[in-house]
This record gives sequence, structure tokens and C-alpha cells, in this order.
Amino acid sequence: MNKKILIAENPSAGARDKQSLLSDLKEGLIERGYQVEQESDQKRIQDILAIGDSTNEEKIECVICAGGDGTIGFVANCSAPATPLAILPLGTENVLAKQLGFDCDINRLMDKIDSSKTFTLDAGEANGQLFLAVASVGFDAEVVRLLSARRTGHIDHTTWIRPILQALGGYRFPKIRVRTEGSEKAVHTRWAFVFNVPRYALGLRFVAEGDFADGRLDLCCFRGGRWWNGLRYFVGVLFGWHRSWRDTHVEQVTQIVIESDEAVPYQLDGDPGGELPVTIRVLPGRLTFVGRSPVADL
Repeated sequence: MNKKILIAENPSAGARDKQSLLSDLKEGLIERGYQVEQESDQKRIQDILAIGDSTNEEKIECVICAGGDGTIGFVANCSAPATPLAILPLGTENVLAKQLGFDCDINRLMDKIDSSKTFTLDAGEANGQLFLAVASVGFDAEVVRLLSARRTGHIDHTTWIRPILQALGGYRFPKIRVRTEGSEKAVHTRWAFVFNVPRYALGLRFVAEGDFADGRLDLCCFRGGRWWNGLRYFVGVLFGWHRSWRDTHVEQVTQIVIESDEAVPYQLDGDPGGELPVTIRVLPGRLTFVGRSPVADL
């Protein structure tokens, strides 16, 4: 019986040669002896994964996430921890794909699947929902909320300009409190980022490079509550200066609670997550990916 592979496609993801890539990938996998199912409907993807997790006859050998970080997050939330995932990066930033060494070379992707090698990766969980790269509270979460409210299709870097300008004009940087597990004293701040991987959009590195499977998340908080503080933080992150600043707080955590007296949004991997309060914790080894662990190359 042929091994089954599911290609979970995000129809809104818009790499220029997307359909050609997907067609070549599907054809190549079939030539290598795989049974391939391609699906873009989220409910249908959930159903396929649920059946695959419950019966050996319908077991999924690998799920290829054809989209951006949000697509990978959706699939991860629907998949069992042991289900191997792969990434065909078709999104705007593709933060996780870059961190894990996935690109648009379909032959290299198929070789990873053929190798049967896998590695595990920690995941973050925010109020019961998984995130793979980053969860954040503050200005950037407001930008994500504004973009999501008017999004109608594929986005690129220019799509972010309008919501950023809107947020600059209207966001008031409300006070938030971050409580870490085992600490009685809260961190009072205006921005909070919780990373499962070291880098963010545009390749910005907020925290030190480290092990993606160390059972910890990296917290980075900025206390300044004005837009010009944000500009200074951007420059600081760009050059790695921010970690030594007095209005920056960086630490490794396993569980935190973020709260506020106001309605403050949070985002997960570039998609709206909800409003505070939010409880965030690490789930060690929650995800399985095909190929060689990038930790081995650090």
C-alpha cells in the first residue's frame, strides 16, 4: 500500500509560482510511490488528519504545509504530536521555515521525506492554541488585528503599511503585566514577545540563538510606551544592543500569564489570537518535522 501524504494548501498564500510548485511537487511524490491528497479547505484538512490519527489504514506519512507561518500553525493545531510535518514556504515572512531549513526546492523537500528522518520541536500554547514561532502583545499585535480585519487575499510586505500607519495614529500602548511561573513580582511593560524560535519577521533576532527543543520559551519585554520608543527598540534589535538596556527585560520561561486592565490584543504567528488575559506555556517536543534537526548545526 502506498504511503499517504497530505498537502495542506493555504489558498490565500501567494508565491508567484505557487501552482507550478504544487503541481511539480504532487507529480514528483506520486513518481516516488506516494499516495498524495491535496486540500485547501480547512474543515476537510481537519477531518483528514482526525481520521489519519485514529486508524492505521488512513495513517498520514507526512503533512506538507504549503503556505506561511499561519498555515503551519493551523496544521499543527490539528495534528497529533507524532505526525511528521514538512513545509513548502509560500507565505510572506516564512519565519519558521527559514529557522528549520525548509525552502522551495521541491527535490530537497522530497528527499527529506524519503529519508524517514525526523526531529522534534517545542511548541508554545496560548490559551489552548498552539503557536510555533512567536506570540506577542502590544503594538505589533494591534497591527496584526487591523490587517486581519481588512484582509481579503494574499499579503506581501506592502500590505502591512496601512495597518502600521493606523496603529501609529491610534494605539495608546496600554500597560500590561507579565507574571512568570514561580515569581511573585510581575514585570510591568508595554510590549511583550514570547519566542519559540530566536528570530522574528525580517530576520530580526530578539533573543540569543538557542535550542529549539530545550523545553523553554524566550520572553522579551520593552517598557517604553511611545512610538519613538518603538523606533529605538527596532534599531536596538537590529544591532543586538537592546538586551543590555535598562528598559528591556529578557528571560527564559516555561509558563507566564500576561494581563492588563484594558482590552489588549495578542497575536500568534502573525494571526490574531484574542485579547488579554492569556496564559502561555511551553509544550516540550510537541511537534515532529521531517529531516535533520537545525539544532545539530548550531
